Amino acid sequence: MERKQLILPIIAIIIGLILGVILTLVVTDHVSKKQQNISQEETKKETVNNAEQESVKQDSEELTEEIQSTSDNGTQEDTNNTEDTNNTEDTNNTEDTVDEDESKEDNNEDSSSTNSNTNKNENAQSNNHQKEETKPQANTSNQQQNIVSTQPSSNSTSNTSQGETIATWDAGAVYVGGDKVTYKNKIYKAKWWTQGETPGQADVWEDTGETNSVSTPPNTEPETAPQTSTNNNGGAVSNSGFKVVGYYPSWKPQQKHKLQYDVLTHIIYSLAIPTAEGGLRPLENADTAKQIIQEAHNTGRKVLLAIGGWSYNDTPLENVFVSATSTEEKRNAFVSAILTMCDQYGFDGIDMDWEHPRVDGTSGKQYEAVMLSLANELHNRGKILTTAVLSGATADGNIYYDAKAHSDAVLQAVDWIHVMAYDGGEGSRHSTYEFAVNSAKYWKETRGLPASKVVLGVPFYARPSWASYEDLLASNQNAWSKDTITYNGMEVWYNGVDTIRKKTRYSLQNLGGVMIWELTQDTVRGEHSLLTNIGKEIAGK
Repeated sequence: MERKQLILPIIAIIIGLILGVILTLVVTDHVSKKQQNISQEETKKETVNNAEQESVKQDSEELTEEIQSTSDNGTQEDTNNTEDTNNTEDTNNTEDTVDEDESKEDNNEDSSSTNSNTNKNENAQSNNHQKEETKPQANTSNQQQNIVSTQPSSNSTSNTSQGETIATWDAGAVYVGGDKVTYKNKIYKAKWWTQGETPGQADVWEDTGETNSVSTPPNTEPETAPQTSTNNNGGAVSNSGFKVVGYYPSWKPQQKHKLQYDVLTHIIYSLAIPTAEGGLRPLENADTAKQIIQEAHNTGRKVLLAIGGWSYNDTPLENVFVSATSTEEKRNAFVSAILTMCDQYGFDGIDMDWEHPRVDGTSGKQYEAVMLSLANELHNRGKILTTAVLSGATADGNIYYDAKAHSDAVLQAVDWIHVMAYDGGEGSRHSTYEFAVNSAKYWKETRGLPASKVVLGVPFYARPSWASYEDLLASNQNAWSKDTITYNGMEVWYNGVDTIRKKTRYSLQNLGGVMIWELTQDTVRGEHSLLTNIGKEIAGK
């Protein structure tokens, strides 16, 4: 019994030992396997890292090669650009040298033909542009000449006073300051440029106090024979002194096809922009201007250059004009710049578009000084000077105060005026027939201008919206027969065919012509073209 009790604990110990050994073996095997796995994972990681490092090294080498290649190309491009720049600068310098040489030649020629007391800076630029279009065939019919020869007609009688021959005054001749004429046995001397203004009545003529012993009948009427040009729409448009003037915007060089030379007598290329220092910015699309001048001259028409306008880059130009003419030195520079550009491109004259000189302040006097200087210089060159003016009166007949800033001296000095009888207000007040008549009467009756010097402005656009007549027709095919339509959801007012013809008819009977702002807003040739209908009205069709 006691032996059994001793054996049982021994067996338990042995079993415990065996279990301990087994457990130790199991744990040892597990640890060994785990270490083996860790070793394998580390080997894999090392392999991956080596591969990644090799890949990064390879990528780095490729990137280095690419950067080196780009650097080499950039160096080559810089070298090429440097060479191109040098070549361009050399070319420009060469052209500038040529321009300077030609400018000197031009200045030498100009100085020999103009008044020696006048300072000019006429540096003509070289014309290197080629014409893009074929010149039209010249119109073989007689054309209206708006600058009449300064020589009196053959019917005028010449008289001699104190050893000099003095012609009888001819209403159709142009006279400049210092010219003498006889009229009703008296001798008169012109103070400035004049045409059609009667000696003894107009301030432009100074009574010298001398008398002429030879009694000669005065020639009081111009002897201009009616002239015609062929109208592409059939028949002929009479050009017997009646002017059809159209503004062509420089920023629309692709619309020259809308110029109807068979209807127009004058085209005004618009606009040359003044600077506050008394200069002009370079002419926009100068090639287009030269093409228009060539085409117009081939058909006996004239092209003027407009100076100014309402604004430039949305900034009103009124203050620019005031600054550009604030001193005598600046005014001289401004006049010189205008004459230089006029001569450089071959324009037939200048249209001043200063919007607007004022009665109060100094701008009115500055405007007058510039205009009188321009008139003298341009007329000595046989060129034209016109000016755009306020309507003068509203549709209600009220007078615009600042219309007086266009002084009597200016009105006498210019060849004619362009009356802006539009923009009378938004909507129905824009440009009615009544507004046009009131405007014309102000300049003709209140200000005393001869009918031939008053040219009535008509719009080819609507207000509000500023939509062109062409766009209105595209929106409503019957717009030609109306003066108001709904356009883009708003009611707009403009001049349809009937109103344009009515204004033209009034101008034919009472004024010297019509003016259009602006030509590219018209539709193409056809029965609904406003310009075509102006031509038909003139032709009596």
